[in-house]
Amino acid sequence: MIEKFEPDTIHKPVGPYCHVAKVSAKKLIFVAGQVPVDKDGNIVGVDPTDGLNATRRNRSHTDLAAQVRQTMLNLKEALESAGASLKDLVRLDKFVVASAMTEYKTAGIKAKDEVLGGLYVPGATVFVSGLMIPEALIEIEAIAAVDE
Repeated sequence: MIEKFEPDTIHKPVGPYCHVAKVSAKKLIFVAGQVPVDKDGNIVGVDPTDGLNATRRNRSHTDLAAQVRQTMLNLKEALESAGASLKDLVRLDKFVVASAMTEYKTAGIKAKDEVLGGLYVPGATVFVSGLMIPEALIEIEAIAAVDE
């Protein structure tokens, strides 16, 4: 169903991903951009006084790793609700606020990989000036494929 590989005619991946996913599946599942908001609607990884409905917007106390973990768990839950799992991912795109670029390259990638458990998925990481939720430093969208 999903064959992931690295063509020997191009460079090796520069991060934890693979270049190609060849898919022969009966269903594709598209997951909208997930953000670091828990089931109760609380943004994860920020001081509650600076949270989703606060008047102050302060990213200086934002825990990027916690935000990445929550975002990945939201993605996992979304996939499972559609009958898929993280193993069925064929594309994973990450949008990271540019001010968190250095932290994402260390703690953020590590947190993402903790949830993925060593799975490598084609996709892109794009650094942006901001996201819809000002306190969010990450948004992740995905495509999965299943044979069911």
